[in-house]
Parts: sequence; C-alpha cells; structure tokens
Amino acid sequence: MRIASRTATAVIAATATLVATAPAAGATGPADGQWLAHRLAQTTTGADAWGHLRAFDRIADGNDGVRATGTPGFAASADYAAAVLKAAGYRVRQQAVPYADFHFDAENARQISPAARQVRTLAMRWTPVTPPGGFTAPLVVAPTTSGNVDGCSAADYDGLPVQGSIVLVRRGSCGYANQQKVAAALGARAILIYLATPSPENIYRLYAFNRPDFTIPVGTVSQAQAEALAADAAQQEVRLHLELRGHEVTGTTTNLLAETRGGRSEHTVMAGAHLDSVSEGPGINDNASSVSALLATALRLAPHQHRVRNKVRFALWGAEELIDVGSKYYVANLSSRERADISLYINFEMIAAPNFVRFIMDSDASDQPPGSPPGPPGSGAVEEVFKQYSSRVGLPFAAHNIAAVGSDHEPFMAAGIPVGGMNGGALGVKTPAEAANFGGQAGQLYDRCYHQTCDTLSSLNRQALNENVPIIAWAVGRFATDVSDVEAGSGEAGPHGTGAPPDVQVLDRARTPHRT
Repeated sequence: MRIASRTATAVIAATATLVATAPAAGATGPADGQWLAHRLAQTTTGADAWGHLRAFDRIADGNDGVRATGTPGFAASADYAAAVLKAAGYRVRQQAVPYADFHFDAENARQISPAARQVRTLAMRWTPVTPPGGFTAPLVVAPTTSGNVDGCSAADYDGLPVQGSIVLVRRGSCGYANQQKVAAALGARAILIYLATPSPENIYRLYAFNRPDFTIPVGTVSQAQAEALAADAAQQEVRLHLELRGHEVTGTTTNLLAETRGGRSEHTVMAGAHLDSVSEGPGINDNASSVSALLATALRLAPHQHRVRNKVRFALWGAEELIDVGSKYYVANLSSRERADISLYINFEMIAAPNFVRFIMDSDASDQPPGSPPGPPGSGAVEEVFKQYSSRVGLPFAAHNIAAVGSDHEPFMAAGIPVGGMNGGALGVKTPAEAANFGGQAGQLYDRCYHQTCDTLSSLNRQALNENVPIIAWAVGRFATDVSDVEAGSGEAGPHGTGAPPDVQVLDRARTPHRT
C-alpha cells in the first residue's frame, strides 16, 4: 500500500505536467470527430500505458502478488487509478458494489500409493466440499482413446470401478458441469479435471455457474500432473488423499467511474476494462494492460474534456473475475433514462498478450457461422470504427465472436446498448495463419500466463501494447465527437437488445477457463 501511494504521487505530478503542456486544439475544432481521434491516436502511446503498468506491477508485488477483489492489491489499484484521473480533472466517483466470493480453506491432494507425492490442486468455486481432513480413495482415470473419450457419458467409464473413487478426467466437449454429473451418478466421491493445452504445467481454477448442478467436490490439476497420475494408474492402483474445503464470503468492491466535464450527457460514450485480477496471479496483462491503455487515453483527452461533443465515461470495473459482478451491478442500477443516454460501450481485455492476436469484437456477427447472436443494433457500426482505423494504419486484425468473449460488455449487450471492443486472446492456440499475420508462435497459447503467477510485467508483448493503445485512443476520440452512425444503427441484424441466449451467454467461453 505504501508502494502504491508513492507511485500515485509521482504520477499525479506527471499528469499535471502532461495536461498543462498539451497542444491546443486545431483549427477544425473538437466538433470534427476525425480531428480529435487523430490527435489522441498520434499522442497516446504504448510508453504512456507502460508507466501505469509498472505501477500496477509494483502494487501486485507489494500485496502478495495479487490484485483480486477483496484484497489490499485491488484497493491499492483503485486508489492509484482514482488519483490519476482526479489529477487530470475528471469527475470521478467510486460506486460501491456488493459481491459474494468463495474463500478456500484447504486445497490439498496427496498421492498415497504407489509412491507418496504432493499433487497441486485448486478447488472449483462454489462446489461441495470434502469433510474436514479430507478422505482417501482410489483414482479412476477416464480413458482418452484417440483423444475422443472425455467422461461425457456413463459409457466412457464402462468396466471401471467408479463407485467410491476420485475420477480424473480431461475437460471435455460437454463441459465440466456435465462431466461432474456423469461421474457423480456413477458413485464417484470427487472429480479432478485438467485442461489440455500447449502449456501443460498451467493449472486453472474453474467456476461453478449453476451450483445445484454440482453434487461432489471438484478440483483441477495441471495437465502435467494429470498425465503423471494416469501413467501411475496404468501400472497399478493409485490412491489419493483429497481435501477441498471453503466457504462463502461477502464484501463490497468498487467500480471506478470517471467522466469528462463537457459533452452531451444524452450521448454518453463509455469505455471500460476490469481492474481486478484473479486470486491466483497479479493480472498485469489480464487486465492491467487495458486499464493502463484507458488511463493513458484519458490523460491525453483531459485537456479537451470541456470541448468534446459527447460525454465520455471511463469505467474500471470491480469483480469481473467473479463473473462481471461490477458491470452487472452498474447496468442493473441505471435508470431507464440513464440507460438510454449511453450511446455505446466499448470493452478491452488483455491487449498485450505475449502471443497476441488482435481480436476485434464481431459485434454484428457478420463473420460468424449462421445463427451466431449479434450485438444490439448499432454494434456493427462500433466494430467498423475499429476495423477501419486498423486497416488505415496497416495493422492486421481478426474477428472474434461476441458470444465467446466473456467480459464486461455482456450486461450492456443484454440491456440493448451497442457494444464493441478488442482483446488479445487467452486460452486459444495460435494458428499458422495467425502467426504469419501477427508474429509469435503457432501452436502455442495466446497467453501462456493467463490466470497464472507469471502474468507480470515481464510477460507482456510490447509490440502488441504499442500497436493497440493508439487504436483504443482513436476509438475513444472518434466516439467522443461522433456517434451518429452507431445511433442510426444502419446495417444491423437482430432485434434491439439481442445478445447471447442464456444457455450460451456465460456457460462456455473460449476466453476464460472459469467460463468454459
């Protein structure tokens, strides 16, 4: 916390200098959307964002390596961002947001036989717990013959002694909720799941979206540990001692909202990113990278904030990693007039992924398979602004399904507000074509440090940061002065307010393992 305070003081001084020395407006004036967009894109750089990223990295270092909801690291992050925005002259308010979380009291797995060794495991949020002290049971490994069998049906376990066992299974195509149901119905006492990725040492904490679906304790292990256990089990019986326990906690977190002092409130443009990390890592790419880009943009916009045509509201969300808690609370507590005043919302995620692809949200679903849900009318026009500017400056991009990017745009989409945005990828595997377009390594995760302890400053891709920050600045500047195409909603598909259907909306995400 002391580290955060010293950093914020230094940035406040730098902010004052930046605002005081900003160039005057051009002859075309702020009514010209292209003028302001050009100004922000030309002056807002990856280096600007890097200074804020260093601050968030120091905050994490000084607070047990995390900036998660309910921790001192999150509080320090919010204090830092608020200080920067206040010093730049924005109207800043902190919205108190109630949340519920799951505190983990015990996460312990030990192989008892044939050899004694510790197995790192993470408990799934909100699933049943083991008795105090845990229990010992034989391990049953779901077979993966030809890579197709994944514990999605009882037939996958034919001939295996599942009753009274701990089941080990690779995350399957049917989703882990269904895999747990199958194992529980066959009498398993617990289930351990692993994700197969090109980074086999990684371990991901999962999230139980519908708690009644889960009737036995569920944990995760890394692919490497799972393969070692399976190899032992192929030779002789493996017995594990497992203890997974936790309890619900409640608290209050913060949404940080900063808006320009000028601009028409009935045409408000919102740009947001989540401020929290997961409880397993510092979250510097996910998502301090996007927060830092917005802070850098806000500082460059600050000298012009009295002259913008449309009010700009920056939003730094709390508790996104607990599934969009902050943004859901914000949207749910808007009056009908306040909702109607928001012309659009643009969201940013993980823009400096180590093995990045520049994914622009396919807001009108025009590049998706038939039947893919589009965003609300006007969303296609938001998408076009990102695509046209990227093309103009010669930067490649790829379309990303709006229903497969679980983040803070979802509550706005559900409320019928046009949405768009950009992200750098997470658990997806880069294809050879993507490597040819964006560089990096084909066959590897977009972000090998996603939700891991290595999501630090040293893992970031500076090229991605340098390229993406001006795109964000351009979009903010453009919409700050012109939202006519979005509000006209030209060329949009689907009824107003259409978003992902409930069974798709959060249950199976390519972006996050806790949403898959």
